[in-house]
Amino acid sequence: MAISMNGISIRGASLRKVSAGFNPVDFWAGQTGGFWDFTDPANLFADTSLTTPATLNAAGGVLGVADLTGNGTKLTQVSSYTNAFTMRSGYCESYVGGLSTASVPSMSAYTALILVRPATVTATEALMDTDYGSSNRISQNIIFTSSSLMQTYIFGYGSPSTVMSSPTLVVSTDYFASVAVDSADANLRIGGTTQNTGAGGTPGGTTVPIAVGAAYAGTNTYPGINPFTGRIYCAAWINKKCSPAEIAEIGAYMNTLAGTSATV
Repeated sequence: MAISMNGISIRGASLRKVSAGFNPVDFWAGQTGGFWDFTDPANLFADTSLTTPATLNAAGGVLGVADLTGNGTKLTQVSSYTNAFTMRSGYCESYVGGLSTASVPSMSAYTALILVRPATVTATEALMDTDYGSSNRISQNIIFTSSSLMQTYIFGYGSPSTVMSSPTLVVSTDYFASVAVDSADANLRIGGTTQNTGAGGTPGGTTVPIAVGAAYAGTNTYPGINPFTGRIYCAAWINKKCSPAEIAEIGAYMNTLAGTSATV
């Protein structure tokens, strides 16, 4: 660990602008998953080994993102993705592609969380995904639908697909979104509104990777589901069903890192 006037660096990941009362290292202790900050150049790399810093405005130049939890769950470009993210000032931009983590184990509960600004809300786009193919599936966690609504798709549930009835999403707006899942049900949330999926089931799958900014099906495209387009500020995934208070805490922390004021 290195301490500077601007923040703390843990295993190469910068914790600048630290929000009082929340620390991802403490929150993720004993858990799997990760927390990825796309706003800080210190966390963004031009290679999958996280040794070469990314270059500002280099198209598709972010191929690796450090994990702030201390677990070392880095995001890296998979070979079949055609592109990754572009580092801008204060965020990353995705037009074609996404990043994936090392594999995480099968589990009966998890939470996915993300802070973004969409460039379009009239196309079906994957924000976060843990779909690893036809026989090894967990969930397409967070999706924007072509009807400008938010959706989740959870394998193992009797009715796997849930589309929120509101709010209607608009472009050029910062959104914090999450889905918290266990065997009973899932809570899907965006813009301060939560919708419960109702009866759940046993989330399917075994060991899977987590994709951010695209569906994971061996490529960065999946039938009917496009990669996310727009700004990405932060993303996180943890193998527990977070409480509403915990989700609000993580959302507030993401807003602090990004300098945004998205409704949590």
